[in-house]
Amino acid sequence: MLKNDRLPGMGKTLLIGDDMEIFSPTLPGVEPVSSILEEDSPQTVLIGEKDRSRGREVLGDCISRKIPFIVLGRGWSRDVPASLRSLAKKTGSKIIGPGSGGLITPFLSGNDRGKTALLAEGKGLFLRTARESEIRSIPLRYGFSFGERSDLSPVEAAWSILELDEKVRFFAFILERLRKGRELLEFAAEAARQGKCVGLLEFDPVPGDDRVKDSALRQFGVVSLQEPSHIVDGAAAFLTADAEGLRGIFIEAGQGEMARLVRNEAVRRGIPLLDADDGTSIVLKVVRNDEHSSAGRTSANSVQDGERPCLLASSLSFPSAEFLAGAAKAGNPFIPGIGRCLDAVAFTISAGGTRPPAHAEKAAPSGCPIHPWPTEYDAKVLLGAFGIPVARERLCRSFREAAEAAEAIGYPVALKVMSPNILHKTEARVVALNIQDREELRNAYGRTLEKARVADPRARIRGVLVQEMIRGGTEWRLEFRRDPRFGPVVETGISGVYTEILPDGVIRMAPFDEEEALKMIRESKGYPLLLEGWRRERLDIEAFASALSAFSRLAFCEREVARLDVNPLFVNRKGVLVVDAFIEKKGRKR
Repeated sequence: MLKNDRLPGMGKTLLIGDDMEIFSPTLPGVEPVSSILEEDSPQTVLIGEKDRSRGREVLGDCISRKIPFIVLGRGWSRDVPASLRSLAKKTGSKIIGPGSGGLITPFLSGNDRGKTALLAEGKGLFLRTARESEIRSIPLRYGFSFGERSDLSPVEAAWSILELDEKVRFFAFILERLRKGRELLEFAAEAARQGKCVGLLEFDPVPGDDRVKDSALRQFGVVSLQEPSHIVDGAAAFLTADAEGLRGIFIEAGQGEMARLVRNEAVRRGIPLLDADDGTSIVLKVVRNDEHSSAGRTSANSVQDGERPCLLASSLSFPSAEFLAGAAKAGNPFIPGIGRCLDAVAFTISAGGTRPPAHAEKAAPSGCPIHPWPTEYDAKVLLGAFGIPVARERLCRSFREAAEAAEAIGYPVALKVMSPNILHKTEARVVALNIQDREELRNAYGRTLEKARVADPRARIRGVLVQEMIRGGTEWRLEFRRDPRFGPVVETGISGVYTEILPDGVIRMAPFDEEEALKMIRESKGYPLLLEGWRRERLDIEAFASALSAFSRLAFCEREVARLDVNPLFVNRKGVLVVDAFIEKKGRKR
């Protein structure tokens, strides 16, 4: 294993101090010393002292020596003194902790078998996971506990591992709460492109349903983990997978009832089954209950160097110590419980076939400034610039212009007063629909302007929008907002008369391509209304997907926009049309 200075514990590592219990787990390959000698040039120092005069003296000495990584365990306050933190920044030393539980690297352990990287905030769950992996003899290739504060974040460390060590297949994050979701998603997307899997365990998530987070994790293929044992289960499954892009698993379970149960549960989880071992995919051996008493029979032959171990599973959740010892000695990882084992195998298989979210390939249009106080008209100009079809319309500042616009568009038309101060036009009664001729237009023009002045005497009136009337098709809504964790978020669902009947909303992180947009549409409760049915023709789903993808590109590219709603978007037999829209600029909440 080559040294590198981008990760702690990947060069000479020392443990300094008298209180060696500060870092609870055994740190293989770490040399305990009382102080740093002049000839020493460690890459990482773990300080085995608490936050007292001696501890601060050692920390200051490490910083002055410009040691790349300094790890602080328990016994310190939530942060080091500001003066030391500032000095460390100047010298280039990165402080991990306080509150770190230690670290695991192949450079220190000498164990090159593991394929999992554990990256944990805090300490407690890191130690539990490391301890369980040790008990079950399932090695972690990397393990970093970043404590309560760290100059190196879990995602930064994960990027370094991804670039430096191709053997890592599973990145497991333990976070208090997913606060910088976009950073994790960008890493997950690149990991998926390389056939890797990313898992997330939050130990203090946002209470209640979190639709945005759940949608984001599904979209980017991030596995939600519920407890530390699930991380070790994943590490076991990846340990037995010999290659990326697995075709499936080969199950050794005999022909009885248990064999049929296991195969059915595998199929239910979408796991492809192989008729024979192909030499690279996972071999799952289901252990019979009577085999738990014989470690030799259970573990079969020991795994030789370079060979691929098989994965052992059993319906018993608590196997005997003799069984675990025999499996460990043979080098075959064990996952207790058929369901737990198949869940771990499922996301191992999906890692090889996960299609990373594709960014929209088309570039953003240039030269499309947004009015300081935008209205519906400005929102539609922006939508049109991104290639989203908009109903024919014209902004008019006199009745003469309105009459000319109506003649050019063709009756019937609709009128809408455009004012950034009147947000709810229907409630203010400044909308007139289905205008059939010039006389009706004259009456509606004066009436809507008068009602606008009644609704808000100080309202800025930018003109009256003359728009073609749209009939047929189904009405949908597109919404874009900025989430503080994930950035631009797009939601779509059925609208119009179906809003109350089919409360609906499908969410994705922007941007995404047309294939992902089609998935969103198919997930919607309103999708059947787009299909051919009794006295109903099929509507233009492809045009809808194209508009939805373009809308996501707008959401990602237009940094000035805080929120943009399209309601309704008419999906017709041929094409789509935006009829109404609302836009809000950053810092312009009204």
